[in-house]
Amino acid sequence: MRTDVQARGFSLTPALRSAVEHEAQEYAERFPDVPTRVQVRLFDVNGRRGGLDKGCLVSARVGRGRNVVVATDLDSDLYRAIPAAFAKLDRGTRSILRRRQAGRREEQ
Repeated sequence: MRTDVQARGFSLTPALRSAVEHEAQEYAERFPDVPTRVQVRLFDVNGRRGGLDKGCLVSARVGRGRNVVVATDLDSDLYRAIPAAFAKLDRGTRSILRRRQAGRREEQ
């Protein structure tokens, strides 16, 4: 799996990169038979004003059909937004895979 991580409006620290890579690795382990490319964008909406303004947007191209799953989460802490966005990505990926399997069953 290939992972592209970028931070918008601030520097990507090694700790943030590590947190993203950890979640991406767990995501890949949950779907070992699905070739995937993941893009992660970390951003801070309000800058120094605070609040629920730190976000993680994750998009994944899933399988050979290249279905795209997009998930996002906002929180006051990026270390909470990252796993929450990956959890949503997980649910979206499972949904696509279920629909794909249901389509195969109907063809048979």
